[in-house]
Amino acid sequence: MHLILEFKTDLIIDIRYNGGGFLQMASQVSYMIAGAANTNNKIFERTIFNDQHPTFNPVTGRRLEPVMFTDEFIGFADNPGLTPGTPLPSLNLERVYLLTTSSTCSASEAIINGLQGIDVEVIQIGAGTCGKPYGFYATDNCDTTYFTIQFTGENNKGFGEYSDGFAPQNTVNNERLPVRVAGCAVADDFSHQLGDPNEALLAAALNYRETQSCPSATSTASQQGFAPALLADTPAVIDTRASTFAQQNKILPQDQNR
Repeated sequence: MHLILEFKTDLIIDIRYNGGGFLQMASQVSYMIAGAANTNNKIFERTIFNDQHPTFNPVTGRRLEPVMFTDEFIGFADNPGLTPGTPLPSLNLERVYLLTTSSTCSASEAIINGLQGIDVEVIQIGAGTCGKPYGFYATDNCDTTYFTIQFTGENNKGFGEYSDGFAPQNTVNNERLPVRVAGCAVADDFSHQLGDPNEALLAAALNYRETQSCPSATSTASQQGFAPALLADTPAVIDTRASTFAQQNKILPQDQNR
């Protein structure tokens, strides 16, 4: 008699309110999910400016180089926790569950796109993301910082067109055309604490892990949480909690572009 024990190892990451940030940080998170074998010599995101700048970065003057999956900590010099250059741990996973809403933007969406570019299975639970495959360098001028769109990005397979966001496969249709991802459309749940197994998104992820099935779709693609200025022609349910457009960034600062 042969006794076979199967241990399941899965990761659920809650990025439902993560409006974006440093692209290099998204690369590090993705490396820690996928590990060295899945990411070796693979591009996390290839930065593309307009056709006037096909070879050199117009901001830094450097030759354009793709952002690779980063296996060491690259951050701020004054970070009290980790020293830049510290090797990152990794889980070497072939699959990851991501909890999302329309407040999931930019560098957070780059995690989805980057992992799909190396064939790591992404299971999306929640609402469609905001749709921002674009980024910029923050530019200071006196007491004002400007964020003007300067580049777009593509994953290791050359895909980067998700301006309508990513949405779970059973998302209710609307005028937008999000990129469909395996998973379940589930409306955000404000009646349970984050991390509570009974919270709707987490519960759906745990159930999908066991049964590969979804509850009835309760969310539409890329609508909840948007301010009218972002979707002028699309009905929106406004999330009145603290938010700022400056959070919805995919930033590639000069000292982290490598």
